[in-house]
Amino acid sequence: MAVSFLSALRSAGLAVTLVVGLAACGSSLLQRPAEPLTHTYLLQWQGDPVATVADPSAPSLLVSPVLAAPGFDSSDMAYMRRPHEVEYFAHHRWADAPARMLDPLLVRAASQSGLFRSVAEAGAATRADLRLESRLLHLQQVCRLNPSELQLGLRVSLVDVASGQVLGTRVLHAMEPIIERSPYAGVESANRAVSVLLSELQRFLADQLGDE
Repeated sequence: MAVSFLSALRSAGLAVTLVVGLAACGSSLLQRPAEPLTHTYLLQWQGDPVATVADPSAPSLLVSPVLAAPGFDSSDMAYMRRPHEVEYFAHHRWADAPARMLDPLLVRAASQSGLFRSVAEAGAATRADLRLESRLLHLQQVCRLNPSELQLGLRVSLVDVASGQVLGTRVLHAMEPIIERSPYAGVESANRAVSVLLSELQRFLADQLGDE
């Protein structure tokens, strides 16, 4: 009887040890693997830090928010491996929708052009003579090309606020090679493309105002 009682105690102790051991495994060894890190990127442009000062008689400009074509209206980072099909990187994203990141860059480019006495964003409590409207057509890495290419397209229109007349419309394109097939290399190409596109925007505005 004494032997049986001791055996029962040993069995109970072993069971408690196993439970404690499994609990420890549950908190460490059996822990689910961490989710892959999501990388987040910015579209940035500084332009010319010494902006040209406009004539006081120059018109004022209001920059409307950039609209976005379907498929390019979120922070998803787009790429294409075949025509007509847009795919998105799983763990690489823009910090915001590219159209919204372009908003302040368009304002800065217009301000630094020296063509306007003032440049304001939408929502500013100010009247303007002209309005810049724009639509992001695409911002994508095209992987089927060799080398891969970053393609950026923006349609812009300059509108006379008083009359509502469209003074001019142009589709601006910028294409930059992607040195290696990686999301980060695509981001670097995207920022180079933004610089090219904003220079084109300044030329478009100068053309509409008759500035040589």
